[in-house]
This record gives sequence, structure tokens and C-alpha cells, in this order.
Amino acid sequence: MSLQIKKETGVIYDPVFLKILEDIPGGVTIKTNRFPTTTKEIKKGTLLNADASSAGLYNILKTARLTAEYASNVSAMAIEAPHLFLVGEYIHIYGVTAGTITRVAATGIVCAAIAHAAVPSGTKLDEAGAAATTDYAILYAAGAILRNNIEVRKGGVETLLDNIFAGAVVRGTVDESELPYFVTDADKTALTDRIRFT
Repeated sequence: MSLQIKKETGVIYDPVFLKILEDIPGGVTIKTNRFPTTTKEIKKGTLLNADASSAGLYNILKTARLTAEYASNVSAMAIEAPHLFLVGEYIHIYGVTAGTITRVAATGIVCAAIAHAAVPSGTKLDEAGAAATTDYAILYAAGAILRNNIEVRKGGVETLLDNIFAGAVVRGTVDESELPYFVTDADKTALTDRIRFT
């Protein structure tokens, strides 16, 4: 009888977080009432906001990016997948306007009619708290970053899980190109004294 020992070496590397200096002790609870029905998992690197009305609960921030020019005074916009927007929410073009979402697809969104000038491809979009014909404040300001992937629907079941526990980073360095969703200038400003984007 012989004893064989196999040794494997390697380096574990998390490309989203280049450096974690501080997280929220005990983690946070993520609200799960704002996910599309096709979403099974939320990826680490998603931006979070502490819910103002429910202590300890955190909202996800929703962002997207135009993949084609959003022509003047049309309602359909082409956006890059993935995104987490839902019908009835308000998509916000910084410095321009915010419109009510009436239809959602993986690579496009239709808004209720809103007047706007042409918006170039590559423009980042976020979520507003209401529709507006002029610029509108974002719905949630970034306050932390999701530290780990979280499953929001167990084993393919369509029913959402209850609020989910997760880790949240509040100080460190991230690789912006590895984040699962786009980060707007407003998000960076909200996190600028604690999170470095490279």
C-alpha cells in the first residue's frame, strides 16, 4: 500500500476587487423586489445604496449604456445587456431628462414619449425617482459595492427569494472594466473618497 500526495499550486485572484480595505461588519441585506423575472443572480461589483426607510436593507443601483444614438424625440433606445430595469421605472439621461419605461428587452428599452435632443451612443444611463422633461436627480446614490455573487432565485424557480444577506465593500480599489454594470460619473462622485476605480 502506498500513500500518494498530490500538491497543486495557484493564485486565487478576484478581478473585480483589486484591494479591499474595509467592508460593512456583519454584511448587509439586499432588497429583492426590484429584479427582472429572468434574473437568477446578481454579480459582485454591483453598486448598492442604504435604504432610507428600512435600516439595514440595501437597494441595487440600476445603470445601462446606449449602444446606438438615441435619436431626437423617439421613444425606443438601444442599450447594452445586461441591465436590471423594469417596466414602470424611470430611466435617466444625465443632464437631459428621465422617462417612464413602458417596455423592456435584453438590449432595448421603450419609454413614454419624452422630448429630448439626440443622445450619443456610449452615454451612460441610470435610474430616476420620477419622469421629468428636464434633468432629474438620480433615485439612489452609491454607498457600497456588493462583495460576492448572490442568488436571487433558487435552482431556476421563478419565485424570488426573501431578502438576501451579502457582503458589501465600502473602501478599496476596483477594476472598473470588470464590474457587471456601468458606473456613472455620479456614482464615482458618491464613492470617490472611499473607492478607487482603475
